[in-house]
Amino acid sequence: MNFIIKIKRWIPLIIDLLVSVVTLVVYSVTSEKLEFLVYLQICIGPIVLLALELLNKTKWIRIPLFVTAIITSHLIIALDLGSALKFYDKVSCWDLIAHGYFGFVASFLVLTVLLNFNGDKLKFVLLLGIILFIVIGFGGFWEIIEFICDRVLGGDSQRVQESIDLGHTPVWDTMMDLIITIPGVLCFWLVMMIDQYSGGKLYNHLLSNSKKLVSAEEIQ
Repeated sequence: MNFIIKIKRWIPLIIDLLVSVVTLVVYSVTSEKLEFLVYLQICIGPIVLLALELLNKTKWIRIPLFVTAIITSHLIIALDLGSALKFYDKVSCWDLIAHGYFGFVASFLVLTVLLNFNGDKLKFVLLLGIILFIVIGFGGFWEIIEFICDRVLGGDSQRVQESIDLGHTPVWDTMMDLIITIPGVLCFWLVMMIDQYSGGKLYNHLLSNSKKLVSAEEIQ
């Protein structure tokens, strides 16, 4: 039984690794101009998931399989499909979808981290509010990284020129990326509120995989 559980923990990494290999082959065959940065982006997914599993091994923090799975799906959407296979360019709303989903996924990750450090002692509403501001902070930090990369590498990941061509302000894409994160967090809120009033099974699952099991009444 323990062996099966250990194998399950590696499923997200295996899936992402397979997707990354396929993406690597497709990109190498179909792209007219091969870029080192894209190859680096393809490698980021498996590296992040491997780091999460190694972090779990330290027992300093535990990330439930459910959270690892949705992180994997976001990495595939954002890096493999979005960046490497150019879905950001091919599908006009892909960037907004990725950033909105980021808000949803990051909220679960932040909740898990907080539960690892006695976040369950906070009032449930306060916990949700803290998650909102932390995730928005993550989004802002990512925009800073994109800005620095554009300045150093001469790219336009913040789509400044595209925004200007569409008649928007130069900061349009950056601000929309930050704003669309909020609906993602609100979707997370909705899921957790529904879970709370239906017994708290999801909350308890996340908590039991970090420290202890609590009843639904304790999270109200």
